[in-house]
Amino acid sequence: MTRVIDIFAHYAAKKTVSLLKTKPGFRGSSAGFGKNSDDPDVRLGLMDKYGVDIQALTQTTPAISGLSPEDAAEICRICNDDNYALCKAFPARFVNICMISLLDMPSAMKEIDRSINELDCRGVTISTNQEGKGLDSPEYFPFYEKLVEHDLPVLLHPVNWESYPLVDMKARWRMMHIFGWPFDTTQAVWSLILGGVLDRFPSLKIVTHHMGGMIPYFSRRIEVQFKRLLTAKLPRHITAYWGNIYGDTAVDGTRAAYPCGYAFFGSDRLLFGTDYPAGLEEGEDFIRENLAGVRSLDIPQEELDKILGGNARKMLKIG
Repeated sequence: MTRVIDIFAHYAAKKTVSLLKTKPGFRGSSAGFGKNSDDPDVRLGLMDKYGVDIQALTQTTPAISGLSPEDAAEICRICNDDNYALCKAFPARFVNICMISLLDMPSAMKEIDRSINELDCRGVTISTNQEGKGLDSPEYFPFYEKLVEHDLPVLLHPVNWESYPLVDMKARWRMMHIFGWPFDTTQAVWSLILGGVLDRFPSLKIVTHHMGGMIPYFSRRIEVQFKRLLTAKLPRHITAYWGNIYGDTAVDGTRAAYPCGYAFFGSDRLLFGTDYPAGLEEGEDFIRENLAGVRSLDIPQEELDKILGGNARKMLKIG
């Protein structure tokens, strides 16, 4: 039987959260912080209850939004060490996805090297924008080159952006979090494609949180408008880049989203993810509902097995 692997499960140790809250600029947008999810017994108990065999431990990059480059780099280092400590304690249940801030590239390159050489890094999480700078910025190319060299996927975590008052987080009823984040995932993928990153690094694997943001729902709109207006911008048709883009299933249990995501990603580029411990019931709701949503798909068992764990096992090199 295929092992169930959660590719987007967040982890934060309470001691790290306490340190983070002392940092100037901390915005408090850290899903799951302050809950009991840093207790291994609680986490493993929920995994066993729902049949989740392995979690890929990620970090919520909104936690470092607003921090100085130095503080963001420090928090990344500490969180990566925290993840690795839990992975070492339970090597059959957890794998390490390291978080990298690209605000200071020398420290980012040093941390990715340390993560690869010392922390058994299986993938890297970055924010969908770097304090307003797009992921197609040429200064980030050495980072992508390192990922390709070691065949590591990059997991995109959405964050806030500050150019549109009508989606303000506080004044406009959390519009930024609920709708702005999926948009920022969409713009990040758009930037990586139209900005030439995937032409320069054609084997780069990009895992999008929340099942690709807006892309699966608007895929034909993208293709039509590309044909009408943007063919001169790329050497290949826009659909040629879809193979680099993967989606997790962390859509909070919205049943209509799973067939849409499956129609776009297929069974080879869709990966089970929960967003634990965000959500209701200290994260249990998201585990239960995302599992139920995936299993509601009317697809062959071998395809379901790929989504629930086979694809992540291959991507993260889980033996």
